[in-house]
Amino acid sequence: MSPIQIADPLPVTVPRPMVLMRLGYRRPAQVPEKTRLLIDEVMAAGRTLLRPRAIYGVFDAAIPEPGVCLLAGAARAMSRSLQERLLGCRRAVLFAATIGPEADAWIHDLTDRGEMTRGLLADAFASSAAIALGLEVERIAARLLAGEGLVPTKRHAPGYGDWALSDQAPLCRLVDGGRIGITLTEDFLMIPAKSISGVIGGR
Repeated sequence: MSPIQIADPLPVTVPRPMVLMRLGYRRPAQVPEKTRLLIDEVMAAGRTLLRPRAIYGVFDAAIPEPGVCLLAGAARAMSRSLQERLLGCRRAVLFAATIGPEADAWIHDLTDRGEMTRGLLADAFASSAAIALGLEVERIAARLLAGEGLVPTKRHAPGYGDWALSDQAPLCRLVDGGRIGITLTEDFLMIPAKSISGVIGGR
């Protein structure tokens, strides 16, 4: 097991096309002028509120029996979809990352004030920021695994496929997500809401 590492801050760039896609626009020309100006305003405000950070480490990975994955020699995940991702992997990067609580507070404040359109745009921006954060974590994982002569798999996370969302808890414990301000609800949802976790295998 490698030491746990923290990237704080972890710079991310939120491309405008990504936000437009979240809003259902495939081309900039589809966006009405009034909406375009409002999107620009919301994105400018949102950028000042991003506090992206991540915590991660490289752990041993194994498949001791069909449908069962063993991470760090301790966490057992009963998931065939995870097994498919980790097939042939002996190591994996486990991580948790967040864009920070400020974006959550901003979205809630807009909604509470009845600014539903701005709230919708703010949520699209924050969701796009979380996607961009995931892409940056993938780049970090690729560098870590390359250092061990391994090639990264695609990212997988609790709640996707048949991997139980409840496995968010042991994953966050392994990487100590609390150190970057991540907690879980009783239903294993992440707080701040625009947070991510997952596993990237190395073959």
